[in-house]
Amino acid sequence: MATKSEQLKSVLQRLSTVGGIKASAVISANGLPMVSLMPEDVDPNTFAAMLASMVGSAETAIKSLGAKNTLERVVAESKDIRVVAVQAGTDAILTIMIDPNTNYGLILLESSKASSEIAQIMKQ
Repeated sequence: MATKSEQLKSVLQRLSTVGGIKASAVISANGLPMVSLMPEDVDPNTFAAMLASMVGSAETAIKSLGAKNTLERVVAESKDIRVVAVQAGTDAILTIMIDPNTNYGLILLESSKASSEIAQIMKQ
């Protein structure tokens, strides 16, 4: 049987076949990289810490506004890249970097499926 790390990597590899995805990672809720398919020039430790901080801040912000449900995703955009962080259960966050001209609806659909898979793997 495959390890959790191998299973998570498999999810990222399947996700990487979706057009427009440049990189992806699964990070822990406290900001540690678990597995990633990142460009060599991106430090996975720094990336994971910054994304977890961004998600934590967004969670605090929506709760202070009276949100009754938990945060689903956080999106950061620039002209040349879009980063999407999707909650994957309580212990993990799926992060993907995409081309901003990509079909965003397809990315949201596929990232939602992948985050559900990741949440199941993390429960094992």
